[in-house]
Amino acid sequence: MAIRTTLSLAIIVLGSASAFAGARVLDGAPVSLNTAQNWCVAPSGPLPNWDKPAHPECEMVWRVLAERDGRILYSARYAWPSSRRSEVPLRVLTEVLFEGVRGSRVVRRLYAVQDDEAHVRLAPLRVLAIGRTAIIESRVCMSDTGECGRELATWTDERVEAIQDHTVAEIRSQLPKEYEVRLNPEIDLTSLSGSGKAWAKKDADCCPSAAIEFKLRLEGGALHVEELKLQTPPA
Repeated sequence: MAIRTTLSLAIIVLGSASAFAGARVLDGAPVSLNTAQNWCVAPSGPLPNWDKPAHPECEMVWRVLAERDGRILYSARYAWPSSRRSEVPLRVLTEVLFEGVRGSRVVRRLYAVQDDEAHVRLAPLRVLAIGRTAIIESRVCMSDTGECGRELATWTDERVEAIQDHTVAEIRSQLPKEYEVRLNPEIDLTSLSGSGKAWAKKDADCCPSAAIEFKLRLEGGALHVEELKLQTPPA
């Protein structure tokens, strides 16, 4: 049920077991606040779709995600059972972001992310501040491996724009030739820093022999790595 993404994925593909979220920037079309707050979306696209019936077991949680310069970013998070059967109940999770102003009965649809827990676990969207920039983070983790990734976007008045994440590519380019990364590093956007593991060519997948730390720079709608430090075991 994942949406085909229309923006560049900020989750880097590392081998065959990387985590993906299907995310898209929406067209900003107006929607009744009553509809957005109270009606589940249909399980067929385009999102959000109220022209067809919702799944009979759909549930929705409405929340205020952020407020900025008089504008409110609302989140509607929908869930219905996945068609994939397992011992633990699985859901299709969908989250749609709407922007409005206090007192208005109309909101605008800006952003949506959807995926099936049979493939990845989709965390609730969150908004972080980097200086004056509001960052939307969509974080997903693989159900079987625990590997996590993210998609990032900026929120400004009545629009969302994707952030191109060059983190893994630039880490690889800055590492010595005998080292590589096999899993997405952990990133702290609020401090613009990150850390992770590095594998020497002789290392087994289970046992990386080095660690990395780095600083991040957000510039021109892209996330870049700087000040990469490699920590290797004593000779």
